[in-house]
Parts: sequence; structure tokens; C-alpha cells
Amino acid sequence: MDIPGYKVERLVAEGGMAAVHLATQESLDRRVALKLLKKFDKPEQSKRFINEGRIIASLNHQNIITIYDIGVIEGQHYISMEYLGGGDLEARIRGGMAPAAAIDLIRTIGETLDFVHRKGIVHRDIKPANILFRKDGTPILTDFGIAKQLEQDTKLTMDGTAMGSPDYLSPEQAECKPLDGRTDIYSLGIVLYEMLTGRKPYLGGSYIETMMAHITEPIPLLPPQLERYQELLERMIAKNPEKRFDSAADMVAFIDRIGHTTPVEEISAKVVGLVRSLRDSAPAATIPAKTVQITRDDLAAGPSVVMQQVTGDGFRILVNSLASRSRDINRRWLMVGVILVLVTGSVWMFGRAPEELSTGNPESEVKQYLLKAKVAMDSDKLTAPAEDNAYFYYQEIIKLTPDHEAARQGLTEIANHYADLAEQALDRFEYVNAKHYVHEGIRVQPENLRLAALQQRTYVIKDVPTRLFKGIKSIFE
Repeated sequence: MDIPGYKVERLVAEGGMAAVHLATQESLDRRVALKLLKKFDKPEQSKRFINEGRIIASLNHQNIITIYDIGVIEGQHYISMEYLGGGDLEARIRGGMAPAAAIDLIRTIGETLDFVHRKGIVHRDIKPANILFRKDGTPILTDFGIAKQLEQDTKLTMDGTAMGSPDYLSPEQAECKPLDGRTDIYSLGIVLYEMLTGRKPYLGGSYIETMMAHITEPIPLLPPQLERYQELLERMIAKNPEKRFDSAADMVAFIDRIGHTTPVEEISAKVVGLVRSLRDSAPAATIPAKTVQITRDDLAAGPSVVMQQVTGDGFRILVNSLASRSRDINRRWLMVGVILVLVTGSVWMFGRAPEELSTGNPESEVKQYLLKAKVAMDSDKLTAPAEDNAYFYYQEIIKLTPDHEAARQGLTEIANHYADLAEQALDRFEYVNAKHYVHEGIRVQPENLRLAALQQRTYVIKDVPTRLFKGIKSIFE
């Protein structure tokens, strides 16, 4: 249906309640996102739609979508909003995110939620699909369709029904308990885990199973290389709201305290310190006999291998030589230049696409993929994120050399690792996690008999009473 004053171009997104179109607001000749309510057979739906427009209109913040107009034309409800052309967080997660980028995003959305909560509003549907980006990369919080103003005793929730996306639902939301800003912190914590690992922490075969997992399953552990963020995760997705951050502002302050310095930043800081030391004079030092050797295979293996080389013995020799404060100013500046070239070259190579590193030699490419697979295995990146995991690299090797023994063994190692995880989950009656591990393992190696047997165990009927008892007991606790 056409809305007077707007020229609809195409459908952008469609949900159960509304559809979003790209349109042009003719009076100002500007592109907008036009959200149209598809059906309004229940008064609650119409109220919720109008409520969303009013809530967004009351929130003037750089990281919250801007609303231009709201109205009803011939029974058709619509909201005209800012059009965002930078995609959504779901797409970025699929492409893989660096931990520093994930933490920066959590901090920004945390500040935004603090603003929203201080306005007396709970979003209640924080998820990657509702975090969009402007073309300049600015993250924007959207979709306040089920947000609730705390000071109002509204009836916009259906009695006895938990509203929100089950994959990001807080335990109290799943149990239809009273909510406050901490429910948004929980959902944002689930988003954090997904950004860091490439997968959701709680997966069920149905809506109810997923909800029960949020209520009963333990907080997952991050991979060893991400353990510095474990406390942040635990304080965001604690089952009991009382054990979470009291506010989004407290969460942001915690993030500022733990920091997230990257290896490149650490090396840059060292270089700055070394350059400053050149202001002092001291006895001459000998030229280092060893320099850093970074091979093409190291570069193909990714940042972890390169950084190990850059920060290895050769780099330390350069550092020690500079620290000796040689009087030969030309020699000292030469060594500073070498360090800067190493750092700059490493950073440049990090940003290159895999195909740019290809030599065209199958044997060399296989060697590169083996190095990449080893780094991914050491980082617990077995099947995620997309195109940067051990399974992906072993598959690339098999495309080049179908009978490659090391690649076949690598796939078996991944499958067995998932089998170990599934067995451990089953022993703890964590059926949702066990099913996920079995599914991933079978995807890697469908013929694995051990995983096939574990798959049957995830459906054993005799364990159902024990599982139900455990879930009910956890709820009452």
C-alpha cells in the first residue's frame, strides 16, 4: 500500500508483525526506512506499533535510530525512520570479528543502553539483527517494537508469554518475571559471546528448549586466548539478575578497567618508548647479529604466527640494542626504522585477503593452509568463524589434494574433539550443548561412528525425567 508523501522503492526486511521498505520522502527528497504494520487484527499489535514510534521519538541519541514521522493512513500504520546503509551485526559476526572490535561495540551499545535505561525504558529485544550500522560504521540500536516504559503499567505483553528472540532471552524474561535494565545487559552478553566465538551459547531444538537452556545451562567458558573477557561475560549473563552489573554504566566502567590492548598496539607502544630513549646518550652498542625472519608461510598463517615472530628473539635483540643507548645516532635511527618496517609490514599483511597470499603453487598453498589450520586449532576455532577455522582450511587442502593425510587426520581430530565435548555435556545433562557439539562434529566427519552413537544418546528417553527434574529444581533455586 502506498503512503502519501512517500515513494516506495523496494522491500528491505520483513518480520511477523511489520515490513520495512526503502522509500523516498518526497517533500525533502531523502531516503528513509518506511516501516509498515502488516496486520493489526489485535488492538495490542496496533498499540505496540504506535508505542515503538513514540519511544524512539523520545530518544535523541547518536547511536539510536532517528524517527521522522509516524501515522495511520486509511488504516495503514507506518513509521518513517532513518535509512541505514551499513548492514547489520549478524553479517559482521558471520564474517568473523576481532575481539577488540567486539569489545568496542559492546562498550558503545552499553553506553546507549545506559541512556535508554535512564529514560525508564527497557529494550527487551537486544540481538545482532537489531544492531545496524551507518555507512561510516557507527553502530545504531534499532527496533524498539517490544520496548517497555517501566513507569507505565502497560498491557503490551501477552499474558504468560515471553516476548523477545529466544536465542537472546534472559532467564527472567523466559519465566515472565518483572524486568529491568539488567535483562538488556544479559541479552547483550549473549551477543558478546557470539561475536567472540562465532556461535550462540545456548541452542535448542525448539523455542522451549532454548528458553530452558537460558534458565538451566551453565555459563559457557571462552577459549583460552579470550579468558581475559570471561569475568565480563559472567557478570553480563549471570542467571540471577542480582549477580549481573547493576547498570549498563557499571558494565562500561568495567570494560574501561580491563582494557583490550592488541599485540600491534603493544609493539607500537614499545617503539614509541624506544624512540623517546634516543634523547639520552650512552656508550656504543654492537649491531645485532640476528634479525627477524618472517616468511611468506608465516604471513599466510595469520596474525598469531607473525606476531610471535615479530616479538621473538630477533625483535628482543633490536630492543636490547636500542636500550643500550648507542652514541652512533645513525645506527640507532636505522634500527628504529627496521622495527617500524616490521610492524608496518605485519599490519599491512594482516589486512590482505587470503587470495592475495596465494602463490599459485599447490604445494605452497597446502603448506599455508596447514599453518593456518594449526593456528585455528590452537585458538579453538574449529568450525567458526566463517572461513577462518580449522575445518575450513582442511577442506581447502582436500580440494587441492583429495587424499592429503594430514588434512584427513585434522578432520578426525576436530570430530573427536567435538565428541569429547558432547560426552562431557551429556554427563552434566546439558543436552542442548551436547546436541550442538554432535551436530558440528558430524558436519565435519559424517562417517564418525563415535559421534553417531552420541547422537542417539542425546535422544534417550530414559534421561528425560532426570533432565526435567534438574530444570525444575534450577528454576526454584
